[in-house]
Amino acid sequence: MVSILAEKGGITRRQFFKGAGVLAVVAVVAGVFAKIGIDMFKVSDDYIAKRAAGLYTLDEKMAIRKSHENPEIIQLYKDFLSPGEVKPMTEKAHHLLHTRYGQDIPALLEELRHYQGEAA
Repeated sequence: MVSILAEKGGITRRQFFKGAGVLAVVAVVAGVFAKIGIDMFKVSDDYIAKRAAGLYTLDEKMAIRKSHENPEIIQLYKDFLSPGEVKPMTEKAHHLLHTRYGQDIPALLEELRHYQGEAA
């Protein structure tokens, strides 16, 4: 293969056919992989569409569809997150209800212990 790339003043017929053969094989293999990739994206898109439709159907059947209308959430705000009232944007609610990952977990646990001490 390296001899094909070497400049000797011209390319022989044999080298040309070797190069063309390698190029044809690469083109066929790339085409096969591209077809597989396109089919996988189509299957993936179809799955996502079906999954979304299923979730929307389940959501439509729910008795309580909005979290701010959920009696348990309202009670949580009245008892703990904003005592005596339903006020969703309190600092305590903001810190406790936002998701944390990885290295933020130890700080979150410490913060929860702090809020637990306040409630006691």
